[in-house]
Amino acid sequence: MERLTLPPGRIDVWLARPDDLDAAQERSCLALLSEEERGRCDRFVASGARLQYLAAHALLRLTLSRYADVLPEDWTFGANAFGRPHVETTAGLGLHFNLSHTDGLVAVAVAADPLIGVDVESMRRAKDLEGLARSVFSGHELAAFSAGPDEAERRDLFFALWTLKEAYIKARGLGFSLDLDSFAFEVSGPSPSIRFSERCPDDPARWRFWRFRPTPDHFLAIAGSVRSNAPNLIWLDKRILQIHTGS
Repeated sequence: MERLTLPPGRIDVWLARPDDLDAAQERSCLALLSEEERGRCDRFVASGARLQYLAAHALLRLTLSRYADVLPEDWTFGANAFGRPHVETTAGLGLHFNLSHTDGLVAVAVAADPLIGVDVESMRRAKDLEGLARSVFSGHELAAFSAGPDEAERRDLFFALWTLKEAYIKARGLGFSLDLDSFAFEVSGPSPSIRFSERCPDDPARWRFWRFRPTPDHFLAIAGSVRSNAPNLIWLDKRILQIHTGS
């Protein structure tokens, strides 16, 4: 199988629907996971959450094998002090990734630059958005959210802001040690922009952000370095395992 390349500035985002996996494909995906990952997968009580985890972590391994001569089952991963995962397999040390999954969708972002974050959210989680907004948004974001003329627009703005904030946090690799109200997004312009309070020392000039609606039910946001080009979204639909087989 021909290997893909990741030149500087390129971001590939691979998308798949967990529900597309049949029973045989689920077994094939499970065989790709490490013993630790299989253990975590088996501990999920809800079948939907288990399927999300299985599809996401199998897709990660299959996707990385597109870019390096490593079998999907041979990838090894580590994590920093805040839990952000990274590649430890020597042949793939130049690959950086971020992973996200939600009800009905999984996403794997791959880049040559370590500043990469992705988040996907399903509108099916739209419960008590006003309460969540008060707890996670900055004052600027909360004002914009509250000013929405109707419920649908407030819902869309909530998920746009929330996915951007998650993508930024994940790209930083510091987890929720970052205060969610210490930075704010503006989404009214042609592309999202960010500003920081003194509690979150960072430079807006080193970032680029993108947001998408990959399906009518899902919101997706990507955080990358200022050197990054617009992401390539690659839908797999029912072809998740074809990355492995090359068929």
